[in-house]
Amino acid sequence: MVCGLLASGGVQGGSFTTVEVPGATSTTVDGVNERGGSVGTYAVGMSSRGFVRRADGAITTFDVAGSLSTYARGINDGGTVVGHYDSGLGTGGYTRGVDGTIATFVVPGAAATFGADVNNLGQIVGTYSIGGVFDFHGFIRAADGNFSTFDVPGASWTYAEGINDQGQVSGFYFDGMAFHGYLRASDGSFTSFDVPQSMSTFGGGLNNAGSSVGYSVVSIFTSSGFVSIATGLVRNPDGTMTSVVVPGSASTYVAGINDRGQIVGNYVVNGVARGFITAVPEPGGGTLLATGVLGLLMVKRRRRS
Repeated sequence: MVCGLLASGGVQGGSFTTVEVPGATSTTVDGVNERGGSVGTYAVGMSSRGFVRRADGAITTFDVAGSLSTYARGINDGGTVVGHYDSGLGTGGYTRGVDGTIATFVVPGAAATFGADVNNLGQIVGTYSIGGVFDFHGFIRAADGNFSTFDVPGASWTYAEGINDQGQVSGFYFDGMAFHGYLRASDGSFTSFDVPQSMSTFGGGLNNAGSSVGYSVVSIFTSSGFVSIATGLVRNPDGTMTSVVVPGSASTYVAGINDRGQIVGNYVVNGVARGFITAVPEPGGGTLLATGVLGLLMVKRRRRS
């Protein structure tokens, strides 16, 4: 269902399509590959399940066997899906092959492992916690199954959300006061960024050109009190950022981007989350315009080694 236009100076051309799993109370889309295949999570009652959506709109749902809830987060061009699941006794990561075969994994010594994204080399990124809460760190799982871990320097918590084929990692971190987006280069150096005047900035996925996505949060005072509003963002390789607002939504969250410029995420209307995916931009099609454009934002970068 084509619903309108997305606001973004960083992604060219095209409209967006709302994604809703039939019968779901909410739907989010978190990852997209070069073929336009996407993955996400939908809720029914108190449980969540993963789904894979083909470019033609066909949806396949799945669960990790024995889990209470399953969350699908990333997909590569070969169709491998990664995410995490809740067993009731803990949280683990998993991979799902194109044939539907699921294999689980955990970071050694971790009480909780959250798989987030997978690149075309089979490298997986995500977040883990030793104690299960209030200590979060990033990890990279190599194709051979070996893990390496990392933290943004000075961060209380580090979350890894995306990885491209060059080994760049994107995500966000908490410094004890607010959340900030970051990019981690293949050499291990970090670049952090914030949307000006926002309370917090959250980095999401990224593509092979180095464009990344995410969202920022501000709080405004209304007749009902203070309300937090999320605005999606696309961060260009030169550090400039543009906002993404789904017309008519209360908040917009951007989670993934592919090399063709398609972006995915979710938006909220009347308290209900609905997923979206954009069309493939037309060459030279220019930028998208829509109600609620916040305009071009210059990133405030802090380089850390």
